[in-house]
Amino acid sequence: MADTSPGLMRHSDVPFCSLGFSTRHLLAWQLNPKRDSLSPTTRRLQDWRGLADVFGLSQIDVDNFELKDNPTVELLSVWSRLNPLATIGMFLQALLEIERYDVLHLDTFQAAVGQLRTYIFVLCVQYSWV
Repeated sequence: MADTSPGLMRHSDVPFCSLGFSTRHLLAWQLNPKRDSLSPTTRRLQDWRGLADVFGLSQIDVDNFELKDNPTVELLSVWSRLNPLATIGMFLQALLEIERYDVLHLDTFQAAVGQLRTYIFVLCVQYSWV
């Protein structure tokens, strides 16, 4: 099994929709550049188009995302809207599917997910949801 970055995996239950603007743009900075090579194991494109494939989106969706200034941000917005129960864990699994381990190990991404988990826990305690 590939290295799944244990620091991130313990945050896998954090709702994906809670990822903020800056974190999504950090991901886009890494995933927007087209990579025409396929991942060695899963044979998927290793950019935002590969994520669209993993998420089960259609070719017409991909074609429309490509028209946007920031296809990754658009893709992530549509995916989280279509899947309101999507989690960071589901996204991490998608990154594993396209074999983008470099994105999994971004310090800024790991820190953002950790801060979200803490924030959500504080809200849950504050409103007696736990």
